[in-house]
Amino acid sequence: MPWENKFTIAGIGPGSAGLRTLDAEEAVKAADFVVGYRPYLELIRDLLPGKKVVSGSMGGELDRVRAAVDLLQEGSVVLVSSGDPNVYGMAGLGLELAPDPARVEIVPGVTSFTAAACSAGVAFRDSVAAISLSDLLTPWQEIEGRLRMAAELEMPLALYNPRSKRRDWQLIRALDILGERNALVARNVGRENQEILWTTSRKLVEDDSLLERIDMTTLVILSGKGVFQGEASADAGVNVVGIGPGDRGHVTREAESILQRSAKIFGAERYLHLVGDLSPGEKVTHAGSCRERMAARFQEARSVAEKSKKASILTGGDPSVFSSGWRIMDQARGSVGVHISPGVSAFSSVAAKAGAPLVNDFALLSMPRDPSAVSCLAKAGFGVVIYNVKGHELSSLLPGIDPARPCTLARDVAREGEEMMILTAEDLQCARPSGFRFTLLIASANSYIKDGRIIARRGYENKYSY
Repeated sequence: MPWENKFTIAGIGPGSAGLRTLDAEEAVKAADFVVGYRPYLELIRDLLPGKKVVSGSMGGELDRVRAAVDLLQEGSVVLVSSGDPNVYGMAGLGLELAPDPARVEIVPGVTSFTAAACSAGVAFRDSVAAISLSDLLTPWQEIEGRLRMAAELEMPLALYNPRSKRRDWQLIRALDILGERNALVARNVGRENQEILWTTSRKLVEDDSLLERIDMTTLVILSGKGVFQGEASADAGVNVVGIGPGDRGHVTREAESILQRSAKIFGAERYLHLVGDLSPGEKVTHAGSCRERMAARFQEARSVAEKSKKASILTGGDPSVFSSGWRIMDQARGSVGVHISPGVSAFSSVAAKAGAPLVNDFALLSMPRDPSAVSCLAKAGFGVVIYNVKGHELSSLLPGIDPARPCTLARDVAREGEEMMILTAEDLQCARPSGFRFTLLIASANSYIKDGRIIARRGYENKYSY
């Protein structure tokens, strides 16, 4: 029977082999058939020998997923998505067309905006929103509404699909709405010809030559409240290494390589245990407050680097998203170079376990001081992820949310003792969960629950061309 074969939707990271996870590589190697967009398949050529490969072009997402589902009659299939499948990726459509969504495995990947942030030494301490400026799948009126909401909340933003030959006005309009901000322009993130440069939103508007360099392979990250802007080095003795949310398979090849070459590795006990056999280096943990621990780790790591050796400081998830990695960059200013190695973010792991709840625009919040921001963002159509939630706080976070909106409440995802509930907003409130350290995910607009998984429509059934 067709469904005896495995169907996996895997994120292969932004481009380089180093930013693939161990799980993503294993998913491709284990499959009989590999299906994907032609340029993305080129990025994993080294994994394809002996595989039956089905490629397609931009705009043919629906055809690729149908082909993948049909091939399940003949063998196991992996559908590849660049970056993370839940970030403007193939997870939603793949689950929507799958014979049994409950049996599809979503493999999260390193997202482009966090990889870009790590390359530039950027850390989001309070919030960040991702918005695609392409109005080919989403009406511009909705995009503009989300831009205005993010501007009102002073959120930093990662702008995807900022400009193409046929869409040359949307970025200018977005920058006008968002006002004067520092801007990070990141082109070909995670690939050999990667370009990272700092400018301002005003210069982007005024400098035609700079504007012309922005295309569909470019991300524009705009500063906002709670953004830390440090410095990062491509190669340094001190390394801040994101190891993902807790599953060994979330470790990237780059992280694995750095750890293997590190004389000392610093971090929490659970992180050191997770990567223990990846490096013969000495493992060191510290006590005290977060500030004290990070200060001690940096001082010891700098001492190692001064001896021309490598040291690694571990963070869970990705160093750029609500981690303490910014404290290392802050201490390193003017003294020693720091390399920031991106990882699978916690929100990516939660989204993948839930299904495909974030394939449209979304916002990430560290527990907000003003809970009303959550409903405002959700009403604007964002998927919303809130970190560090306590069970009793749901009563302040969910009012104003459409009662039928799919939600996930998760704790310790990808770790021993993992917990997850997938319910509507109304049912989640009635469940009255207790405890702490939860992640609350409110799915993107146009979402629904099917066979215990959340599916969000991206609109790929509409034919389009760039």
